Amino acid sequence: MDRRAERIQANNERFREANETIRRQADAIGAEMERLPFLCECALEDCVEVLRLTREEYGAIRDHSTYFLTAVGHEVAERPVAEVVARHDEYVIVEKDAHAES
Repeated sequence: MDRRAERIQANNERFREANETIRRQADAIGAEMERLPFLCECALEDCVEVLRLTREEYGAIRDHSTYFLTAVGHEVAERPVAEVVARHDEYVIVEKDAHAES
């Protein structure tokens, strides 16, 4: 695996775990928020974008182990390891190669 792919995989794991922690904590405290803050899971090293999704929207992404949440415009950083599978006004879902699974 080349350095870029290794970095992308490390980002995937770090941001995916952070987002899972956000979801677990919101559930644990019974957060009444309609939309929760999730971190962009893109490959940009300096990305700090926060995206607001419902639990259901985020859960639908997590139902697919190769799907990742990115901010609009950040999907270009995913080439060539991912392709867009869905576009929404506030976020984009990309599917990353199997080596990017976490």
